[in-house]
Amino acid sequence: MVEVPELSTERLILRPLDDGDHGAMAELFADADAMWDLIGIPGRPSDGDGLARYYIERSMWSWQHYRAGLWSLSLRHPDPNQAVFAGYAGFVIEHGEKLDPAESIELGWALAPDQRGKGLAIEATKAAMTYAFDVLGSRQVAAITSPDNWPSRRLMERLGMTYEKDVTAYQGRQVYYAIARPDDG
Repeated sequence: MVEVPELSTERLILRPLDDGDHGAMAELFADADAMWDLIGIPGRPSDGDGLARYYIERSMWSWQHYRAGLWSLSLRHPDPNQAVFAGYAGFVIEHGEKLDPAESIELGWALAPDQRGKGLAIEATKAAMTYAFDVLGSRQVAAITSPDNWPSRRLMERLGMTYEKDVTAYQGRQVYYAIARPDDG
């Protein structure tokens, strides 16, 4: 069993996504108005419960194989039993995918409806990017989204990522943003 690091930011605890997150993740994915970009991807479940199971299993697999996966985001609270699920952030790696995290790794995130618009996504994704560069030695961190997903595109730009190209992935045409490790120029 690989030890998955727990990260922390000013307002968040990032711990490995696990089976205990199933209910909160299912609720998150059930919000079709906000999660439209992740629903209907060929080869994935399209219901909240199935997507939650898919994301958790995929993340647990990727931590074992690549020392990278998704973290569950919880708002800091003096009593850990009172922690509030805020969403997830980390790395998108498909079951069985062959990749070299030292070359490039894909960043992904989603926030619970009541946690959006508070700057938590940038806080969590910056922590994940630091992990990619400092621990995994990634040369590049990338992110992919639908062309019309303007909140995600703005977040990518706030992270210092730049649009590089259109790609065909997930549900069709997507936009690909990336940022190089700071010491790579």
